[in-house]
Amino acid sequence: MYVDSRGTLAGSRAYNVRRREPRYVYSTPVTLQRFLRFGPFVTRGMCLDISMRGMSALVCGAPRVGETVVIELPLPDAPIEMLATVRHSSDAKSGFEFYPLSPIAQRGIQDWIQELRKHEEKLFPYPYTSAAKVGSG
Repeated sequence: MYVDSRGTLAGSRAYNVRRREPRYVYSTPVTLQRFLRFGPFVTRGMCLDISMRGMSALVCGAPRVGETVVIELPLPDAPIEMLATVRHSSDAKSGFEFYPLSPIAQRGIQDWIQELRKHEEKLFPYPYTSAAKVGSG
């Protein structure tokens, strides 16, 4: 519950999320290729979450906002490479927005998100589904 500056209780604030698509928790090592003045530079990181339009990751040596990078993501079938723009970056994490994905990359991410959804539903079932089962018996 939100407490306003006078110390009194106030109604909950609406939480606006700017994302157009939901993100799914996904931890896997990633490789990031940056294009610096002295040439291409490859660094490693750890993916935190992913969607069809972007992802966030912990990256060794935070990239600059606006920088274009190539991200290699090891999916179960085969690794894919995606071109992305750095949207936010700090020592804690960086956020990336994908350029339009190739059909192979798009299919790979879609398939993996479907698997993540199935796994998520097993771990965190919707509360109303168990209530419906109890009420129907």
